[in-house]
Amino acid sequence: MLDSDLVRANPKLLVFIPILYTVWSDAILTPSEVSILEGLINSQQWLTDPEKKLLLTKLNPATPPTADELMSWRTAISQVADSKHANDTLVNLGIRMASLKGDGTISETLIQAQPSLSKIEATLGLISREATFNFQSGRKTITSEQITHQNFDVQELTRLLDGEHANLIRKVKTLISDPEFSYVDPGDLDLYRKRVLQWCKFLAEQGFGSMAYPKEYGGQNDMAAYFAIMETLSYHDLSMVIKFGVQFGLWG
Repeated sequence: MLDSDLVRANPKLLVFIPILYTVWSDAILTPSEVSILEGLINSQQWLTDPEKKLLLTKLNPATPPTADELMSWRTAISQVADSKHANDTLVNLGIRMASLKGDGTISETLIQAQPSLSKIEATLGLISREATFNFQSGRKTITSEQITHQNFDVQELTRLLDGEHANLIRKVKTLISDPEFSYVDPGDLDLYRKRVLQWCKFLAEQGFGSMAYPKEYGGQNDMAAYFAIMETLSYHDLSMVIKFGVQFGLWG
């Protein structure tokens, strides 16, 4: 994205990079995050349709940014993050990035867009000052100088329990913790069924439903990973597990 012709022509697009990096930093973009960011991008009248389209391609859960792309975003952000701006927000970082690649000044467009961009940070629940602090190099904190005493290796135990699918299990747990997966009253059967169906659609958007399908049909040909997903989903809602299994297992 950083090297795209649209960004070169309009460096103001860089204002979105710190927010995009932060929401993707846990390797999964949840349904509520997608909805909020889509609304933000579509509401920016200073963006052209091709620019909106470019930004929206970065919100597809099925095609996350590559590790190299995320690293390039982080490197670019780190160039404008320093201890002099310890109380910066993600939006302010983005504005400085845009100014650095532009003519060196903050455009009137970004000044006008700043309130709506800042509001999105709060809506997403991002603690901006904590997020921007993580981009600063050579930082020292009281916490970082402490030593945790434990009588067993927590990370090693987690690795043993989750096995080779640890990363996938973490992604599924992150997804089902999203507000879009909040419970509804099962007494309202019609509403409950609709919510379970919507949950399965969210799972499909992440590519979880096709995990066991042959690669030539868009899957990963990984049955073990599919059942790791099924098992993790059972932490949330068993009706969803049944719907997921029937939709993508039996009918799939």
